Amino acid sequence: MVGDDSFEIHPRKGEYLILDKECGGLVSHTIFKVPTKLGKGILITSTVDGNLLLGPTSEDILDKEDKATTQNGINKITKGASECVSNIPLRNVISSFCGLRAASDREDFIIENSKPNFVNVAGIESPGLTASPAIALYVVDILKEIGANLTAKTNFSPKRKICSAEKNKYNKIICRCECVSEGEILEAIHTNPKAITVDAVKRRTRSGMGRCQGGFCMPHIVEILARELNIGFEEVTKFGGDSKILIGKTKGI
Repeated sequence: MVGDDSFEIHPRKGEYLILDKECGGLVSHTIFKVPTKLGKGILITSTVDGNLLLGPTSEDILDKEDKATTQNGINKITKGASECVSNIPLRNVISSFCGLRAASDREDFIIENSKPNFVNVAGIESPGLTASPAIALYVVDILKEIGANLTAKTNFSPKRKICSAEKNKYNKIICRCECVSEGEILEAIHTNPKAITVDAVKRRTRSGMGRCQGGFCMPHIVEILARELNIGFEEVTKFGGDSKILIGKTKGI
C-alpha cells in the first residue's frame, strides 16, 4: 500500500497438540531441539495453566487462510516430541490447533523507516511476543529520528476498567473444567474490548478450554451471549462472520 517491495511475506504454518492438565507435570522445563532455519522445532512444555503443549510444526505455505490441522502435522508433532520425551500419554490430547506466522524472505525482524513517514514492523516471528515491548521502544526511537512530533499521554492508564457483575453471579460455575463463573463471563462480555463471540469469551476466561472442550459449557455460554447482547440464539457465532453455532429450533415453542 505504501509502495515498499523490498521484501516479501509468506505464511508459515505451525500446528500444535494440547494435552489434559493431568499431563502438565510430565516435564519440569520447556524442552527444545537444536534450532534450524525454520525455527526451534517441536517443543514439549507445561503451560502456565498446567496443560502439556506439543509443537509447533513449521511449514511454508501459500494460502494465508489455511489454518487447518492435518494428520501429517500431527504425525510430525508426535514423532518429534517422542524423540525428546518417551511415553507421552497421547490418549490425553484434548485439542489440536494451528496458527500462521508472517515469515519474511529476510528471515529476520524487519523494523525500519522504509518510506517517508512510515515505519515497517514486519516479519515478526518467534520470539516476537516476548520482544514486543522492546520493539515498541525501538519504533519510538525511529520516529524521533525522522522528526515525528511525539507527545506523551499524561492520563494514560495501563489498567482496563472492569465491568463487574452482580456478586451472586460469581457463585454460579458455568465451565466446570476450568471453574469459570458466570460473573467472569459477564465481565468479559461487557468490558472493552467486549468479548461477543464464544471464542472471544473462551480466550478471555478459559471457558471451553478444559477437558471437554466446551461440551458442557458452550450451550450455557451461547445462552448468556444471546441474553446479554439482546440477540437470538441463532445469531451467536463461534468467532464472528458466518460461524453460527445454531441454525434454528428443532421443536416449536
